[in-house]
Amino acid sequence: MKEELSTREIQEVSLEILKNITDVCEKLNLRYALIYGTLIGAVRHHGYIPWDDDVDIMMPRPDYNQLLDYLSDHKLPNLTVFNRNTHPEYPYMITRISDDRYILEMDNEKSVGMGIFIDIYPYDGLGKTKDEAVKYGLKGDRLSSLCYQATRKHFAMETTVSPIRKVLKFPVFLISKIIGKNFFQNKLDKLAGMKEYDDSEFVGCVIWLSWGEKDIFKREWFDETIMMPFENYSFRVPKHYDEVLRHEYGDYMILPPEKDRIGHHFYRAYKK
Repeated sequence: MKEELSTREIQEVSLEILKNITDVCEKLNLRYALIYGTLIGAVRHHGYIPWDDDVDIMMPRPDYNQLLDYLSDHKLPNLTVFNRNTHPEYPYMITRISDDRYILEMDNEKSVGMGIFIDIYPYDGLGKTKDEAVKYGLKGDRLSSLCYQATRKHFAMETTVSPIRKVLKFPVFLISKIIGKNFFQNKLDKLAGMKEYDDSEFVGCVIWLSWGEKDIFKREWFDETIMMPFENYSFRVPKHYDEVLRHEYGDYMILPPEKDRIGHHFYRAYKK
C-alpha cells in the first residue's frame, strides 16, 4: 500500500528542485527571486512557512524564456518541465518543474502525470503608470480565473470568500467549461509579453494575476536581489522584500489564525 507523503517530506523534495533550478539560473546569470509565501517563509521563518506545501519563484519574462530554452536542451536528472507547450493537457499558464520520482493525486483536476513541483511565475511588464498596469493586469486576472474554472473536474467553492464571487462562481464555472481552457489559454498567450518588462514601471504575472492590484508591483522592487538563508541553502530575494510583502500582505510578520494555517493545494503526493 502506498504511503502519502507528509507536508515536510513534500517540502524537502521541493527544496531540492528549487536548488537545481536556481543553480541553473546562477550559472546562466538569469534573474529570479523567491516570491509569495516562499518569500514570507524566507523572511519570517528562514525557510518554509511550516504549513506551506509549495515553492514560488518569479522571473522576468526574458529570463524565464531563456530558462525554458535551456531546459528544453538540457534534461536535469529526475526533473520534467510542465507547461502548455510541453504537456497540452496541463491546466495552467505558469511553468512547474516536477520531480519524476513522485506522483500526485489531485482532488479536482485531471492528472497529467506531474509529481512534486515548484512554481515559476513569469513576470511581464504591465505599463508605465499604475492606471495602465491595473487595466492591463485585470484583463489577465479575469482570463486566468476563467481558465482555472475550465480545468476543474467539478464545481467547488474552494478559497472563494467574497459574497458576490460566491454567487457568480457556479454560472462562471458552467460557461468556462463550455468554452474550454484552450480558448482562455490562447487569449492569455497573446496578453503575455505585450509590454516589455524592462521598459515598464510596474510588473506582475499577467497570466496569473489572482490578487488583482495586490499582484501589481513596482519594477524597481525587483531590480536588485540579495541572498537570504532558506532551510539549509540560500536563495535570491528582492532587495526591497519588505515593500513587496507589505504591498501584498500587509503586516506579513504576524502569523495567521491557527485555523488558516493550511496549504493552498488540493492534492496528495506519493513516491512512485
